[in-house]
Amino acid sequence: MKYIALLVALTLPLDVAWGQAPESASLWRVAATVLAVPPALDLGPVAVAWNPAGTPSRDPLSVGLQVIHTSAELGLSGIVAGVSRSVSGNSAVGLVVGRLDVRDLVRTTTTPTEVGGSIPVYTQYAGVAGRTRYGPVYLGALLRLHDERFDVATENGLTFDLGTRVQMSRRLVVAAATHFLPIDLSRQNTTDYYVGVEYELVSAASIGVTRATVIGRYGATYRSAEALEHGVSLGISLASMVRLDAAVTREVGYEKSELRTGLAVSLRAGRYSMEVARSSGLNDLGATYRIGIDAVILR
Repeated sequence: MKYIALLVALTLPLDVAWGQAPESASLWRVAATVLAVPPALDLGPVAVAWNPAGTPSRDPLSVGLQVIHTSAELGLSGIVAGVSRSVSGNSAVGLVVGRLDVRDLVRTTTTPTEVGGSIPVYTQYAGVAGRTRYGPVYLGALLRLHDERFDVATENGLTFDLGTRVQMSRRLVVAAATHFLPIDLSRQNTTDYYVGVEYELVSAASIGVTRATVIGRYGATYRSAEALEHGVSLGISLASMVRLDAAVTREVGYEKSELRTGLAVSLRAGRYSMEVARSSGLNDLGATYRIGIDAVILR
C-alpha cells in the first residue's frame, strides 16, 4: 500500500482527470493486436500490463522488456517494461511502465514542406501492482498514472485495474481483467474488459525425440460503446524451450469486422526468454511487430 500512496501523492500537483485515462490511451489497443494469446492470459513479467493477476511464478525477482513497432501506415513505436518481486510464497509486487510515440508528424503550412520541426505526440503510463494467491485463485490490482501529449496540449489521468487467474484443474485456466478502468467506474471509450480460457489439449506428446505440449485458448474483449471481439489461439511448447503461438481474432472497427492473424516464436535458455511476434495489424492497416526479452534475476 505504501507504493500506491506514493504514486497518488506524486500526482497531486498535476492536472489529472481522476476518473479516466486520456483519450490517447486507446492507442494501446494497437499494441494489444500483437499478442499471440488473449491479453488476460499473457505470460511474463510484463503480463501485469494486461492482467494485474500476472503470471504465476515463485521467482524472487524477474524483469521484462518489450519493444513494439508498427508499419509506416500507423507510425507507432513504443516499449513496455515490467519488474516483479515476490514478497512471500503467495504474494508479489510489481512495477510496469509503457510508452507509445506517433512517428513522423511534422508541421507544415500551405505546402508539404516541413516547417518548425516535428510534432511530439505520445501516450505513456507508470503503475504499481500487487497480486496474491488463494489456493488455485490468483488476484491482482494495478494503479496506473497516465500522461499524454499532442503538440503543446497535455493531459493526465489515473486508472485502477483488477484481474484474476484461476487454475480450475491441471489443464484448465480461466482469467479475466479490466484495462484502463476509471476509478469512478464510469463508462469510458478507453476501457477494455478481457476474458480468456486456456486448456491443455495434449500433454507431453512425443514429436521425434522431443516432448511437446499443445494448448488451445479462447479470448474475448469487450470495449465500452463498441462491439465484442473474439479470438482463438493455439500454442505448441517443445521441451519447455521453444514455444510457437498462432492466433486468429475477429476484430471490429469502423462499423465492419475483419479477421486478424498473429504469430509468435519464443525461445528459453536458462534464466532468459526471448519472443518475436507479428500481427497483421489493427483493421489491416499494416503489420505490428513485437520483440521481448524476460530475465530471472534471482531464483
